[in-house]
Amino acid sequence: MAENTTDTTLHDSPTTALDDPTFHLDVLDDLVYPAECAGSVPLASDPDDRYPYAYPRDIACITKAWLHAVEADVRPGECQENILGAARFFLAAQDDRGRWRQRYALDGTDKGIYQQEDNVGHGLHVLSHAVFALDATDSLETANPAFRQDIIDATERAVAHVQDELFDPNAHLVESTTSIHEGRIESGYTLWVNCVFVAALRGIERALSLLPEDSETVEDHIARFRSHLEGGVKRSFTSPAQVPRRYTPDGKLDVRPDVTLFAPFYFGLEDLFGDALHEAANRSATALEDPEIGGIQRFMGFYRDFDVHQHGGNGPWLQYTAWHAQYRFANGETDRGNDVLATIASYTNAEGHIPEHLTTRRRFEAFVENEWSTGLDFEKEFDEDVLRDVSFDFVAEELGHMQEAYSDLETQTADRDVVRFAMPLAWCHAEYLTALLTRDAAEA
Repeated sequence: MAENTTDTTLHDSPTTALDDPTFHLDVLDDLVYPAECAGSVPLASDPDDRYPYAYPRDIACITKAWLHAVEADVRPGECQENILGAARFFLAAQDDRGRWRQRYALDGTDKGIYQQEDNVGHGLHVLSHAVFALDATDSLETANPAFRQDIIDATERAVAHVQDELFDPNAHLVESTTSIHEGRIESGYTLWVNCVFVAALRGIERALSLLPEDSETVEDHIARFRSHLEGGVKRSFTSPAQVPRRYTPDGKLDVRPDVTLFAPFYFGLEDLFGDALHEAANRSATALEDPEIGGIQRFMGFYRDFDVHQHGGNGPWLQYTAWHAQYRFANGETDRGNDVLATIASYTNAEGHIPEHLTTRRRFEAFVENEWSTGLDFEKEFDEDVLRDVSFDFVAEELGHMQEAYSDLETQTADRDVVRFAMPLAWCHAEYLTALLTRDAAEA
């Protein structure tokens, strides 16, 4: 969360022009580190900053951006190598039950404290992105056969885990606590997690079909399971008058606006959602636009709602704001998409680095008074309903990071009204890059 307060430029890019895709590739490259287990992997932010970890959610989005760059012929060799490095890391980090967890150290050690089962879907996305990158550069046949077989084997383990441990055959949905938020707001049968898995199953099934190895048995398994899940998603999320963000664990409809309403668009599921995709995205954009700062909030900020975690004060999250720009570009609304990108650009620092999250001095001070000083923030962050059974040392470490972040924000409020968290954040630059490439493709 905390802004990197050093003056050291993290990259030696020849440009800091945010409209140049290569600038964002430079920022991302500087956040890629060799992994001690296998491959290489982008960390969420600079290791001296708030997030010195590899997050599957972030990496799936980053490899998606790199794949777009490969397909657009923007540094294709470099981007392909980065995707392959991430895939090798994921193959090494997967546990024997087929899972990927919340976050990892560079040696592949599981550092997660939250359940966040949808990371299994994010891992499948990374593996499929690797296959697609090889295919786009006509190098799939010459790739290491052991690497290709490892992808098949990892997929088989992951899909079996999702079907056996996460899928509710009565609801025809996956039940989980997800990686998009930390609190109970994302528990139950959520739009986000079910879109993650539908898209992941589609992607990895198509990826396996491209491999020269025989994977027909695994592909058939995926196809059967996917049809059941897609039927449940269509029934549950397109039949209500408004797309719900979730069904609570006991089945109550939750239609409060949330950034996850962009998920059907983000994961390319228009064939499944139809017009409901646009209803959801536009409702999210309308309800969550910050009236003071601009940009898209994660959810509407009512601090007395225990499910809502303010993270230092409610405000826009710029990776999600870039989703809004992508949606506008994909639907031919170029001017509006450009306006959204201009809002993001207005909050970068002198090096062009994009922060994760913005809030105001007044909101931060209210957060400290109402949530941090009272301990409410601690209760929300470390709610036992979403925590894994981990050592309290992990909790203490995370609490220390939070305290440092909020101390930095307090310092920022001395000379600015709008304060910035975690800069640069790799995920933000990846989504901005994807927005640029989406615009280029729409205009081609």
